[in-house]
Amino acid sequence: MSARKPVVLFFPSYYSDEAAPPLALIHLAAPLVARGHEVRIVDSAVEDDPEKAVLQALDGACALGVSMVTGPMITQGVSVAAAARAARPDLPVVAGGWHPSILPEQTLRSPLFDAVVKGQGEITLAEIVERWNEGERDLTGVAGAFFKRGADIVANTPRGYTDINALPRRPFEIVDFERYASRCHGFRWLLYCSSHGCPWDCSYCSNASVYGRNWKPLHADRTVDEMSDLAARYRLDVIDIIDDNYLVRRDRAVEIAEKLLSKGTTFGYFIQTRTDQVDRLSDDELKLLRRSGLKRIFFGIESGSKRVLQTVNKRLDLETAYRTAERCHRAGVEASFNLIFGLPGEDDSDLRDTIAMVDTIGQRNPDAAFFTNIFSPYPGSPIFPEAVRLGVQEPASLEEWAIFYPKIQKLPWLEGKAHARIQRIRDYIRIGYSARKMVVHRPEGFKDLVRRAFQAMARFRLRRLAVGFPVEVWALRAWKEVKGLFGTREPVVIN
Repeated sequence: MSARKPVVLFFPSYYSDEAAPPLALIHLAAPLVARGHEVRIVDSAVEDDPEKAVLQALDGACALGVSMVTGPMITQGVSVAAAARAARPDLPVVAGGWHPSILPEQTLRSPLFDAVVKGQGEITLAEIVERWNEGERDLTGVAGAFFKRGADIVANTPRGYTDINALPRRPFEIVDFERYASRCHGFRWLLYCSSHGCPWDCSYCSNASVYGRNWKPLHADRTVDEMSDLAARYRLDVIDIIDDNYLVRRDRAVEIAEKLLSKGTTFGYFIQTRTDQVDRLSDDELKLLRRSGLKRIFFGIESGSKRVLQTVNKRLDLETAYRTAERCHRAGVEASFNLIFGLPGEDDSDLRDTIAMVDTIGQRNPDAAFFTNIFSPYPGSPIFPEAVRLGVQEPASLEEWAIFYPKIQKLPWLEGKAHARIQRIRDYIRIGYSARKMVVHRPEGFKDLVRRAFQAMARFRLRRLAVGFPVEVWALRAWKEVKGLFGTREPVVIN
C-alpha cells in the first residue's frame, strides 16, 4: 500500500461576515485522519486569497474536495476547482455538500469534477481517497459515489445512513482556531452538530433529500464530553449547535443540560428547534436548559399566514409561537425567528398577517430578534416542482445555480417593485427587531437612544406597511459607509 498522501478540502465563501471553523469539512476529515491522512482545510472565511491558499496546499496532495451549497458558494467552488485543474491536471477533484448530493449528474457534467459524494459523505469520501491515493481512478463499488468513466457518468449504489455515533472523533484541531477568533474580533465560538435530520416535512426544505425524514442523535454522554472538551480547549464563549431540530427528544435535551451542570461548564450554547417543541417543555425544564448555558434559540416560523403555512406543509399553531416567545423572555433565553418572504401564493393579506405576527411576538418578547430571507426554490425540496410550474427556470448547468441566494432571490411572482418592497420590509424588520448576528456590539448611552428611536420608527412603519421613501435605511447605510472609510471596529459582546 502506498504512503498516505495529504488531502485538501476547500470551503467556498457564502458571503457571510461570521467566521467559524467549517464543521462539514471537519466531519469529512474524521475518517481520513483516522486512516492516517493529513487533511488540509482551506476556508475562504479566513483566507484573503483562497485560490492561492488552495494551490499552495495542493503540494503533494492526492485529492481536492470542494464542498458546495446551492447559491454563491458554487461560483468560488468552480473558480478554485478550475485553478486547481490548470495547476495540477493530474489531480482528481471531488465535489460534495448539499448541492452536488442533490444534482450529482449535472455537477459531473462540469469538466472540473471527477466524482461526486452523494448524501452523507464521511465514509464515501474516505473510500474514494483510498482509491485515488493508490492511483486508481475507477470508483466502481464505492457506495454513494458518482464518477466519470470516459464520457459516461457512473452512479454507484446509494450508501445507507452511517450512525453518527459510529463515526470517528471529529478532529477540530486540524484548523487554526485562532484565525477565526481574530476574524470575529476575539469572540470565541464554533459550530457543533449533535444530531442529523428532522422528522418534519416542510415542503421548502431539502433536508429529506439527504437524510430522509429521520432524526438520528449523538449519545448524550458523548455530546456533553465533546462540547466540554472543545469549550475548555479553545476557551469558547459559545457553541452554536446547528442540529435541524435539537428538541425532538425532550428527555435527551434535559439529560444533556443536567450533565453540563454537573460538569460545571461555563460556555453558552445556541440551538435550533420549533416553537411547538419548546411549548412541550415545562417552565422548570426551560429554566434548567438556561442554567446549563442555553442562551439563544433559533426558530423557523417562516410566515404569519395560516394559509401560507398550510401550502408549505408547515404544521404550526401560531399560538405556540406567541407562548414560546413570552416564555423564553421570562426564562432569559433569547428567541430568534426566521421568516421567508415570497413563498408561492403569498399575497398582500398574507404579508400583513406576517407583520402582525412579528408585532405580536415583539410585544410578548421585546428582545425577540428576526432574521429574514426571500424564498429560494432549492432542488431536492418538495416544493421545487411547484416553483418550476410557476415559472422558475431550472438551471441547466452547475454554474447557473449560483444565483439562488435567499438574501436577494428574484422570482417570477416577485420582481420589480414587489421585490423592492419586500427588501424594504426586510430592512425595517432588521432595524425594528434587532436581527443580531453572532458577533455584535451592544450599543450603550447615546447610541442606544438612537437605536431605540430608529427601532420605534421602524415598528411604526411596519404596522402600516408604510415602507416607501426609507430615509432611516438610507441614513444607516450612509453611517455604515462612513465608519468603513475610517476603519471603525466595534467591540464584541455575547448577547
